[in-house]
Amino acid sequence: MTEDVTPDSDSRSGSLLRRLHEAYASLPESERRVADTILNTPSEMPVWTATELAGHARVSNATVSRLVQRIGYRSFEEARQHARALRETGSPLYMRDPDSLGGCDEAHMDLLRSEVSIIEETLSKLDNAVLHDAATALAKARKVRLLGYRNSRFLSDYLTAQLAQLRHDVAPLVLDGQTMSEGIAGLGPQDVAVLVGFRRRPAKFTEIVRLIAARGAKVLLVADKDLREAPAFATWTFICAVQTPLPIDSYAGALSLVRKLAIETTAALGDAGLHHLNDVETLREHLGELEAGPSEHSK
Repeated sequence: MTEDVTPDSDSRSGSLLRRLHEAYASLPESERRVADTILNTPSEMPVWTATELAGHARVSNATVSRLVQRIGYRSFEEARQHARALRETGSPLYMRDPDSLGGCDEAHMDLLRSEVSIIEETLSKLDNAVLHDAATALAKARKVRLLGYRNSRFLSDYLTAQLAQLRHDVAPLVLDGQTMSEGIAGLGPQDVAVLVGFRRRPAKFTEIVRLIAARGAKVLLVADKDLREAPAFATWTFICAVQTPLPIDSYAGALSLVRKLAIETTAALGDAGLHHLNDVETLREHLGELEAGPSEHSK
């Protein structure tokens, strides 16, 4: 008697791993071994063949086929392509296991090489004329607002902190307690909005960019090469390399680019930036906000 492999309606949607979890309790033992193999090492699913997966699970190719059909795929290749698509979006579940990359010393060298490569790839593609134009706009804008979600947040906060030392009216686009609508409503043609959006962006990221541009504000995007649609509404788009052979994306290149942008903005501000920074430093000293340096301790 053949097993019923007709997937129910719920199994036809969701990620590969979610489908496996939903179906797991009802799987026969042989298919459960295939599911366990995938769930234990999802990073290998994008590169395995059906035969390789069957070998790791110690089952037949037919068992692999029955499982993927049971969870809503027409073929193993469709399931593998789904896993590849998720890896391309930056899902850490589908990234390579660092234990497969060698010993500790070798892993350190792999990390060093990958970080250097990411910085070189990012900065080598930088158009200095475009960078200068963007920095000039940041220096001259009435106000600058910045936004970043998830892993993009720390880069947005870093640039906010650097620019706020150099000019007035620099702040996050959305303050604590505000809604996104309130932040966007405050923007106009004299303003610049910086949006940092690396892969695994919020679903409405492009819509936010579009709405800001519709108000006449200039939009500066910092993102990875997979960004689509949003650059059509931006004044400047800076693309950073983030993907390496190691698990978890690298933002070393992005941080270097953002730092470069802050340096160029400092130059564009000229004396005005120095005066603002002097005011900030004077107030810090008056309020005693920072710890004393070595020379001050020795007095």
